[in-house]
Amino acid sequence: MNKREKNWEGTEAYERLVDAVVATVHEYGYAGATMDRIAQKAGYTRGAIQHYFGNRRVDLMSRVTSELLSSRQKKYEARFNIETAPPLVTSRDGLKAAFREPETWFLIEVWIASKGDPELHSRISQLQDKVEKLSDAMLEISARNFTSTSFRVLKAYLRSLTRGLALEYSRRPDPALFD
Repeated sequence: MNKREKNWEGTEAYERLVDAVVATVHEYGYAGATMDRIAQKAGYTRGAIQHYFGNRRVDLMSRVTSELLSSRQKKYEARFNIETAPPLVTSRDGLKAAFREPETWFLIEVWIASKGDPELHSRISQLQDKVEKLSDAMLEISARNFTSTSFRVLKAYLRSLTRGLALEYSRRPDPALFD
């Protein structure tokens, strides 16, 4: 984060920009979320956004991704007591609710877009690695409570299942699909 970004962080203007980035990607997809569209949705000039975040969309997208992942990590940690795992139904309900949030679709869009953009891929991979290290211990404790399968295998299975559900839900956003 550069010095200019720090001046904006935590302000109402910053929150409005984050919301505009998420909403624009949710509405137009990553490829259609141009700096002009983001600026228009946020109610700022493109120049104002570029002044604080640089000329490149990858800088802005990486920053918003970092913001969302940090926020989700805090929520995730708050739901876990390191000694006990939440009931499975609580975890399932949280997952179902996440599929209805534009922030989830923003993260999925950016994750998919990072496959074709080496710089975005590098940045997103670093962010995911950081968050993953923090959440693995809590997830492993939860996994021990309901299966004897190795954590590594269970984690890969849960990721595959979650990504598959996300793709299904993106095509048919039917709440009953997850009930």
